[in-house]
Amino acid sequence: MTQPADQRPLPPLPEPFAATPRPLKSPGCSRGALIGCGALIAIFGIAAVALTLRADKMLVWILQRLEAKVEAKLPRDLTPTEKQRFTAAFDHLYGSLEQGQIDPVSIQGLQRELFALSGDVDQGLTREQVLRLTEAVEKAAGGGGASAPDSSPAPVAPGMPPGSDTSPTPPPPD
Repeated sequence: MTQPADQRPLPPLPEPFAATPRPLKSPGCSRGALIGCGALIAIFGIAAVALTLRADKMLVWILQRLEAKVEAKLPRDLTPTEKQRFTAAFDHLYGSLEQGQIDPVSIQGLQRELFALSGDVDQGLTREQVLRLTEAVEKAAGGGGASAPDSSPAPVAPGMPPGSDTSPTPPPPD
């Protein structure tokens, strides 16, 4: 037959939260968090100052690594004169950096060239790429690429047809 049902009462259900919330210790950040954040800010500030003061040394180090990487994979069709020009351009750039004679505007052309060549350095550069890099380094160092022929056209005065004499002519007398 049927058994009688258990008539014991159910236990009380657990409450999801305490009856009264516990009070906060104090409003705001704790002392440990303030000390830790202050120490991090001080470390970052010191690092920023150090990097600013040593930026030229870091740039020389980066450029030396780049030069070594490019020299390790120079193309076979690069002449000894072009190799010497490449090395001399970097040496002149290092000297100019150490003497503080580098204009930040002149470095921009080198940065653009390095960015354009950045993916090709590991596979090895072509002769044309090495020559462009050499010219960019010479311009950044203040050499202006004097030993390479300039492929850019001569400047033309406004209102003058290309290929004509660039010296202004005096107006005819009245």
